[in-house]
Amino acid sequence: MDGIFTGASSHDDDSTVFTDTVDGTTSLPAYCIKVIDTPPFQRLRGLWALGVTKFVFPGAVHTRFEHSLGVAYKAHKVARHIWKQQGGERAALAGGLAVDMEEEDVKFVTLAGLAHDLGHGPLSHPFDHFVERMGVPDWKHEHMSARILEYLADTYDVGISRSDVARITDLIHGAPAEHQQLGGGGGGGLWRPGRRFLFDIVANKRNGVDVDKVDYLQRDAFMCGVRVGCDFDRLLKKNFIKVLGDEVCYPWSEYGNVLDLFRAREAMHRKVYTNRKNKAVELMAVDALVAAEPLLRIRERLQSPQDYLSLDDSVLSTIEHYRINYRRPLDDAEERALTAAQGIVRRLRTRQLYRFGNQMTVPPEYLADSRWESMKCRFTPAEVAACYGGSEVPGGLRPEDIICDENKIDHTMGGANPAERVGFFASHDSRDKFYITQHQVVGILPHFFQERVLRVFTPHQDERYVRAIEEALARWCSRHFGGGVQLATPVRPRRPREGGGAAAGAGAGIPPHVLAREVAMREVVGCMRQQG
Repeated sequence: MDGIFTGASSHDDDSTVFTDTVDGTTSLPAYCIKVIDTPPFQRLRGLWALGVTKFVFPGAVHTRFEHSLGVAYKAHKVARHIWKQQGGERAALAGGLAVDMEEEDVKFVTLAGLAHDLGHGPLSHPFDHFVERMGVPDWKHEHMSARILEYLADTYDVGISRSDVARITDLIHGAPAEHQQLGGGGGGGLWRPGRRFLFDIVANKRNGVDVDKVDYLQRDAFMCGVRVGCDFDRLLKKNFIKVLGDEVCYPWSEYGNVLDLFRAREAMHRKVYTNRKNKAVELMAVDALVAAEPLLRIRERLQSPQDYLSLDDSVLSTIEHYRINYRRPLDDAEERALTAAQGIVRRLRTRQLYRFGNQMTVPPEYLADSRWESMKCRFTPAEVAACYGGSEVPGGLRPEDIICDENKIDHTMGGANPAERVGFFASHDSRDKFYITQHQVVGILPHFFQERVLRVFTPHQDERYVRAIEEALARWCSRHFGGGVQLATPVRPRRPREGGGAAAGAGAGIPPHVLAREVAMREVVGCMRQQG
């Protein structure tokens, strides 16, 4: 193996040592290497961990490959420590607290960390939005990860059985599933009582503290050049982890560091994942895929793991160089689709991004009492466009001139405080766990742990559209939240019209060829978004 496995070598314990950008010198056992050295896993080298974020943060060029290795390394480190310290007879002989765990469980947890992202598509999480626009119901990349892992185990000699795949899949999903064919409804055929703590390691549905989160936050922040306050390495120190009451727990002295983990997640969402330029690029990339669907037929590839494995982040280059690579005649519909898709990719390459209008934060009381859940269906291009009362835009503001984007920023569990669900212990020899509630640390925590940020973008470069969608958003917010709601930035003042009158202002100051190009682009984007 090359790349991240710089100077790889085998040790006596049958593990392979490699050098990682974030973790330094690390190792993985031989059963991981068998999985890594297969085409389905090697595909992850072609998937950027943060999708098109590299257009905004140039250093964000790390891939799902090294992230998956990092999660596997951390999962193995935690699981092996628990097994050595508390696993059955070993713990009993040492006078410790025994847990129902076998060495084989270390393997399952490690492979879950390794395989958890096998099902990701191009562009990272925006691919899920593309699939949604294609009308595919109930799509989750975790489900595709399970299907690819099953295909990998059946196709390549990696020493993983069907029952092993079922266990690994459960750990990826973070909860036992029903496996009736194995003779144990409700997961009982695979998991005995007392093993719930195993699900806390890779995908923790209990409180969100897991090695996947630790690795992606640490790796993303490092590669993007963003500073966050969590001491990630300290959080996973061996002596800081103990299983009490079937739950992975931490010393109470690490409460602040656990909080910092959730704050780091919030900070990365605010600074990177929902960065408004980054969102503009993501919206354009998804629009390019939607426009190119008649040619690429991505939806058809979602049906089988073998076809799905042909997808990676070369998809934008495929669109860009389609005529050169395929050299086949196109019918009229395909020609229009390719022209629209290539136009969007060309705009990405030349930094002509969708323009940001403005944003507002949903009042927290609307989130706390769940009113927003019933209201958010009204945050649509059609409803926002209907709120525009100006005449500055030629022909009026239409739904296809607006892109509505809702962003959720939280600490991983909606409006709840996830730290209240983390178990702590007082000292190394403690036999009981306890929880730290919010009223015990009043003054250092917010009252509500979630924000919903509503944004509007326009595919047009014309400044008049930017002002129009901004005004439309302000009016929409006043209609639904009252007059006291403030946008993120003050509404831009309208520029004085030259020559007087609405007719003169419609195209004033814009050269005819530029105006014609804007009208043509408006028609192309409108048709494309209607198809999506």
